Amino acid sequence: MKKTMTKPWLLTFFLLLSLGKPVLNAQEAKKEKSPPSPGLYARFTTTKGEMLFLLDYEHLPVTVSNFTLLAQEDWFKNRDFFNFIKNYTLILGAPMEEGQEQTFPREQGGLFSCGDPGALTMASTAGEDQPRQMLILIKGDAFLDRKYSAFGRMVSGLETLKRLNRMDRILNVEILRMGTKAEAFQPNIPSLAALIQEAKKKKREEFAQKRPLVAAAIKELGEDVQESATGIFYRIEGEGEGDRPRPGNRVRMHYSGRLVTGEEFDSSFRRNEPFQFTLGVDGVIPGWVETALSMKPGERRTVIIPPELAYGKTGYGPIPPDSWLIFNIELLDFQ
Repeated sequence: MKKTMTKPWLLTFFLLLSLGKPVLNAQEAKKEKSPPSPGLYARFTTTKGEMLFLLDYEHLPVTVSNFTLLAQEDWFKNRDFFNFIKNYTLILGAPMEEGQEQTFPREQGGLFSCGDPGALTMASTAGEDQPRQMLILIKGDAFLDRKYSAFGRMVSGLETLKRLNRMDRILNVEILRMGTKAEAFQPNIPSLAALIQEAKKKKREEFAQKRPLVAAAIKELGEDVQESATGIFYRIEGEGEGDRPRPGNRVRMHYSGRLVTGEEFDSSFRRNEPFQFTLGVDGVIPGWVETALSMKPGERRTVIIPPELAYGKTGYGPIPPDSWLIFNIELLDFQ
């Protein structure tokens, strides 16, 4: 029987065909990861894979400018996730991280919802966004639209997101611009600062129209007025010294309290009897606890506390519902 020999050129041909197929598949896979249409995108590269988000830069320019600058400055590079709630959210950036106190007003009116799986949103407290803390919602939660603004919608990578946990990290975030409009979106630090100042001005104007008496009381505190992350306005009238109290300490404080209309409703000064309570144990309003924890012995402050940190929608005694309260407080000492 005659033995059949395969010609060398034919073997080479079949070998090239077999090698060509994986190359084409790899190219197609790479193409699938590219943004599908014009817009501004963020590509997250993580220890478990990639995720691609479409960013709402036209409706939420302050938020997206802040995020874009962080990405371009490599702030995300090799960054661990701060926290993880299984099947709910990944949190990036610690609340008390340096720079967190420089908040900006939460933008509203965006295209996306926190109810979408993979929604990307900044953390927000009392209507102020934390510029270096954000959440990626795994399943989505539309209830969060009341307090957070989703500025990114996941385009691809949901399976990657589901595999991530607190032990993982972001290797890099790349900003991708597709189309002339997205190419024209080139934020920088001065442009972001201008946007934030304009947003704050608009917020003050809207606040003054809605709550003129509160706005007038805040204005009376002058240029030295400060605002906490939770929305308490205050001015330090006299410096204290020493350590600040902690939860579990028993503090002694003098105070007088009045409504924004000017009526005084209580005063330990008039009774000449300091008020004492244990932080985190006795039932005082949240605004008092927060204020006491941030003061030093001997310190005096004027504080304006919003209703949600005071007596809320129910009121209390002579204090009507939804009342902003003004206190003059002095921390005497604590044990």
